[in-house]
Amino acid sequence: MNWQKSLEPIIRQAGVILLSYYGKTLTRQEKKESGFVTEADCASEEYLIQQLGNIFPQASFFAEESGKKGKADYCWVIDPLDGTTNFTHGLPYFCISIALTYKENPEVGIVYQPLTNEFFFAEKGKGAFLNGKPIKVSSPINFNQSLIAIGLPYQSKKRSVLLHKGEKIAQQAYGVRHFGAIALDLANIACGRIDGVFFTYLAWWDVAASILLIEEAGGVITDFSGQPLSKNYTSCIAGGRMVYSQIQKILKDTSSY
Repeated sequence: MNWQKSLEPIIRQAGVILLSYYGKTLTRQEKKESGFVTEADCASEEYLIQQLGNIFPQASFFAEESGKKGKADYCWVIDPLDGTTNFTHGLPYFCISIALTYKENPEVGIVYQPLTNEFFFAEKGKGAFLNGKPIKVSSPINFNQSLIAIGLPYQSKKRSVLLHKGEKIAQQAYGVRHFGAIALDLANIACGRIDGVFFTYLAWWDVAASILLIEEAGGVITDFSGQPLSKNYTSCIAGGRMVYSQIQKILKDTSSY
């Protein structure tokens, strides 16, 4: 199957659905561990599940709002709106993230930013692309020239240790940013706009698509100990090889409270 040809119209239409809610007052429903959900999240996810099920019915689903559906080895991992807090505040940094995994290994990854019309696509072994053009991670000469993103967990009690470690990275990097949509951060690493990222206690749908984008763009993405990410990961570092290695070293050398 030509995955990009089959999937791109579906993902772009989900973006149209999201933008129909953007800038409006939305109903917020709190979730216990992962922020909140709005009708925009739900409408996007409902459409995606229906359409993806039509083109590849043998796959199961693991989606942010509706959870796990089915037990097939192939699975659609869906974040219908990464950056919900940004979205509801009118901040133009959010995306849709979709991965097709086989036994938790990403085979196809898509991140789509509908406001900027940026469609990131990767297929295993075939490279990473932004709007059809090949992309690759950045390669700064020194770590002190790098721009690093941090992703803070939703649970406030889990933030202090990461912020402590982040302080050491901030002292050595050129700059540190927190943008609020990890899937888009990772896509921006894949195309060289951000040099590296580190975060803890986020979800599988935040990273599944971008694992493939990063790797196919020549970067490295693992947990803090260097192990590959899986559905139950709790930490992540990503970037070009030098930046990735330096972040990992700083995190290892920085004690926790």
